[in-house]
Amino acid sequence: MRNLYIFFISILCVICRAQGQDKPIFHIPQLGKSIYEGVFTGNGLLGTMTYLKSSQAVRIDIGRTDIYDHREKNREKLFNKARLSLGHFSINLDVNIDSIGGDIFIQQAYSQTNIKTSDGMLRIKTTTLSDDNIILIEVIKKDYHGNYSFDWCPDSAISPRMKFDYTQKPTYYTRNPEGKSGTSKGFSFYNQELLAGGGYATVYKKMLGMDNDVYVVSVGYNQVNKSYLKETIDYVDHFDSKDIIIALEKHQNWWRNYYSASSLSLPDKIYQRFYDMQLYKLASATRTNKPAIDLQGPWTSVTPWPAYWMNLNMQLTYSPVFTSNHLDIANSLIQMIDQNVSNLRENVPVAYRYNSIAIGRSSASDLWSPVLLEKGVSISDASDGEKELGNLLWLLHSYYSYYRYGMQEEVYDRLFPLLKEAVNYYLHLLEKNESGKYHIAVKTYSPEYKYGYAYDTNYDLAILRWGLRSLIELDDEKNSKDPLYDRWLDVLENLIDFPQGINGYLIAKDVPYGESHRHYSHLMMIYPFYEINWDQKENRVLIERSIKYWQSKNQFLQGYSFTGAASMYAMMGRGDDALASLDNLLKSYIKKNTLYAESGPVIETPLAAMTSIQELCLQYWNGKLRIFPAVPTAWKDISFKRFLTDGAFLVSAKRKNGITQTLEIESQHTGTIRVESGILTPMIVIKGKGKYEIDLDGIIVFTLNKGSRAVVYEKK
Repeated sequence: MRNLYIFFISILCVICRAQGQDKPIFHIPQLGKSIYEGVFTGNGLLGTMTYLKSSQAVRIDIGRTDIYDHREKNREKLFNKARLSLGHFSINLDVNIDSIGGDIFIQQAYSQTNIKTSDGMLRIKTTTLSDDNIILIEVIKKDYHGNYSFDWCPDSAISPRMKFDYTQKPTYYTRNPEGKSGTSKGFSFYNQELLAGGGYATVYKKMLGMDNDVYVVSVGYNQVNKSYLKETIDYVDHFDSKDIIIALEKHQNWWRNYYSASSLSLPDKIYQRFYDMQLYKLASATRTNKPAIDLQGPWTSVTPWPAYWMNLNMQLTYSPVFTSNHLDIANSLIQMIDQNVSNLRENVPVAYRYNSIAIGRSSASDLWSPVLLEKGVSISDASDGEKELGNLLWLLHSYYSYYRYGMQEEVYDRLFPLLKEAVNYYLHLLEKNESGKYHIAVKTYSPEYKYGYAYDTNYDLAILRWGLRSLIELDDEKNSKDPLYDRWLDVLENLIDFPQGINGYLIAKDVPYGESHRHYSHLMMIYPFYEINWDQKENRVLIERSIKYWQSKNQFLQGYSFTGAASMYAMMGRGDDALASLDNLLKSYIKKNTLYAESGPVIETPLAAMTSIQELCLQYWNGKLRIFPAVPTAWKDISFKRFLTDGAFLVSAKRKNGITQTLEIESQHTGTIRVESGILTPMIVIKGKGKYEIDLDGIIVFTLNKGSRAVVYEKK
């Protein structure tokens, strides 16, 4: 007992040292009965969500991000290869809960739930350890005089999509066998075997204390054999009190280092709290060596979306990691792409597999999701997702950013052939029209639009133009003159214009934007690709008209409709309009704990809003870095440190009373960057090797060696 007492005191010391720092806490005064009203933790693989279950019970959902069914490849992949939910722990009290609130200690990365009853206050603390596949659940009883029970409530190992009446279900769907509860070596477990092989198990043990009970939890998984159960029991068995103390120290250090990569200081407390939560959410949902973030992350709920979605969701989910200087987070997506190139190739029709890759609308983590577009072949029975041409090439925009923001040679060497093969699929489908212009000679589907199956969708044309420009730019960077270089130039110079009409850009050739459309798939030449941008004065009226008309049809607009609009307004330098769009998002769509839902959890929209906030402060497009390009009028004092941008430059800047005071640029890779500083009379100091010049437009052109810094401030 003395050893246990010392153990709990040691845990308390670790926690108190963390709490002693002046760090943000995300407070939810009243928890609800859904994952959108709970407090959560995660380490990129395991995660918890704590919320109210009933008038006398609290639940703690347990998730593991890589647990997918893995049956044979067929068109029913949302059932045969679906993400599976595990279940939850139920903490049952003998009395009614009078009130229940929760806190997420963002920088220390744990949550605490405070349960007030007539028998006193019961507190539940959850920590998902950073460096270990262990969850700690502490039930703090010192101010509670009643009893409680702690029970595992498993979920069925079926595709969550089976639970929705409106989803088209397979004719035959064999359920996985029922799971089994058991005990071994004093541990409790729930073992779920899978028809396709292997299975998963939740294992936990209880450590008794005078004022605290600590439950040590882990989840094992294997797709091939059944060794996972014994391995997980052994893992938890060897994780003793000393290991917990060491693990908590490592946990604090990991998060401290994570947050030191960059920071943003906003004058608006609501947006500051929201931004901080998204940064916390990213590292809770994935890590450099963990599974990529799907629509749920570690926090599962009944959902029709038990997979990865590739026609917007993945791209938006990872969009804020680059500016926030977290290429470590981006690496989870990059490694998923690298590991599944053979399936990306299998996704295209047989005739094109020798040099092309693609992906359809949704997939498991193996990225198997066929696209059936082929010249001269009827695909009338194909699903809309099997007709989407540009998804992979757009996904590679994240891979491109991963390279450009890090400038690592080995990343270039992997990116270039992927980009080339994704563009190749387009090239197979092009033909010249009667005017001698290239166009897409098969109908493709523009995501989310009811009448979007058409020729020459703006979705596909915008993505193709970006892909061609990027290939040419990357080839020029190495002066390689790829055998297809002239072909890329020819297609880019002779590709048809983006279809447009009196109200702006159309969905596709002969397909107007006629009804509400949540996706901005027809406007991607404006954002995120900036092919049509605010620097082009001749296009400003067209840009304004297109955005205004899109937003005017608001019946089906959803959360990311407003993040997209905010980013477009930010590109235009209209910070107040961007903020108004984000205000609409936060007030009408973002849930109590900053999660987001459309029939089920979809993680991308709050993270896309994080990107939009970054773009108020820093933008890079059209070869130019822009400092505080769209700050809202009300945000007088604002600063950021160590934001990352194209060329692997770290950027810090400070604005006070609406005036930019200082700017610092640190080069992590020798290169040149053009900067619109916003400082009217700049004084410039270069520390290290480098030079600068100021052009006629007031743009500062820096050439800096690796490790050099440039400091810019207003001349007094």
